[in-house]
Amino acid sequence: MGRGFAALTMEALADAAEVSNPLVYKYFSSRLMLLQELLVREFIRFHTETEERLRQTESFEEFVRISVTTNFDEAANGNILAILRSQPDIERGLDLFALAREAGLGDLLVERIMEAYPVTKKQAVRLAVFGSGASQAAARHWGRFGGNRQRLIDDAVRFILQGMNMYL
Repeated sequence: MGRGFAALTMEALADAAEVSNPLVYKYFSSRLMLLQELLVREFIRFHTETEERLRQTESFEEFVRISVTTNFDEAANGNILAILRSQPDIERGLDLFALAREAGLGDLLVERIMEAYPVTKKQAVRLAVFGSGASQAAARHWGRFGGNRQRLIDDAVRFILQGMNMYL
């Protein structure tokens, strides 16, 4: 199976798993369905692990730092989640926002913003969206152009925290 993403076929999967082709097709009617199920599984796993880490934080800055670092980890070259999400046909039709909410990250982020700042829930949601966008943009930039990963994380954390302070 080491021939790359494009080489993954249902037949190659059956061979690698040492099962029959009909058995693979019993569970997945197509390669696309298999990959979409893999994306859902990895998305939920990644976000559940992140939520566990975030719940253990003590300061809001640490919370933001873990959130940003998580986005960088997700954007890392070779990360299966990033690979799957880069394929429009695989991501299409999946409500990843709903999956993230299911994993509890959005609600947790809003709660922590409201604890750290005197804002309404509506304002906290807005700040969460802005901060998440900045974090994801920084991670995508790093994924495309590289550079000093830790410095970009530090810059993104500083940008988000200062932006939230200026918002008030």
